[in-house]
Amino acid sequence: MATISELIILTVDDLEDQLGSSKYPNFVAESEQMFTDQVNAFAEKVLADEKIRAIFVSGPTSSGKTTSSRLLSQQLIANGRHTIPIELDDFYREQDLRYDEEGRPDYESIDTLDLDLLAETLGDLFRAGECAIPTFEFANRRRYYEDHNKIKLNQGDIVIIEGLHGLNETVSSHVPKEAQLSYFIMPHGRVLADARMISNSDIRMLRRISRDVNKRGSSAIDTIDYWPMIDRAEKDFIPAYLEAADYFINSLLPYEFTVIAPLARDKINESLERFFDGTLVTSTYTRNTDGHSNLRLAVQEATRLVWICEQLPAVSPSVVPAGSVLQEFI
Repeated sequence: MATISELIILTVDDLEDQLGSSKYPNFVAESEQMFTDQVNAFAEKVLADEKIRAIFVSGPTSSGKTTSSRLLSQQLIANGRHTIPIELDDFYREQDLRYDEEGRPDYESIDTLDLDLLAETLGDLFRAGECAIPTFEFANRRRYYEDHNKIKLNQGDIVIIEGLHGLNETVSSHVPKEAQLSYFIMPHGRVLADARMISNSDIRMLRRISRDVNKRGSSAIDTIDYWPMIDRAEKDFIPAYLEAADYFINSLLPYEFTVIAPLARDKINESLERFFDGTLVTSTYTRNTDGHSNLRLAVQEATRLVWICEQLPAVSPSVVPAGSVLQEFI
């Protein structure tokens, strides 16, 4: 069972104290180093055991699974261990999605994955040393194979299997226990702002709002409106996956509150302006004929998040280093 790291608690005063040309660059560097040190420490555990052939990575949405896996791969390759990435998103089922009572599609549950195909793929890889990897096209829910997308497992290679359900037993059971190592990743911290508090869930929602608007074409209110589906699913699996993990990585970067929060705030305000002037477009995260699953609740939550973000100092995202986990979200 992974031991969850100590909660990082900051106040608005703490963040404001780090502003300034002499302090802030050090604040960024120290925050980034905290994260990198955790990934490097995990890499050392892998390198110390030649039996390790597979790494399973899990964590809730907007936790930094992709970046942490990439950094881990770089560290292992630099030390002579070739890595092979497998993303569980490519194993989504092709059939129609389920929806909750308010019209939200279920992208979160373990049975949205084709576990039989995943078992067959991992079995081929670890028994025969070679397998084909599918690609899943989300726009039309189609899975296909390309001739060049085949992987071969050579002596000493390590497979990194990453996804929301990377630590589900039905996924990890296809590799012998002695040949695998795992970690669970999520931001673990909060900011105190007067009587209000930014929680772990808020941190990830702000990250995802920024990412969805910039990279997926959704509005901030679309993301907020979909969040109840995410929240329900995570309550089911986070405790179990934490217990199953060998290690925990805290992906919170303390300086991100001065970067991600202002970015998300601006995106939320844009959505609220469209809501109030009647130009908010239909969400892609619902089949509700009203255009959103629960627009009244989403607007309330958007207003709450804006109020919290306005308490925080704002810094340009240009301060974020190229390899940072925050690059996933800006």
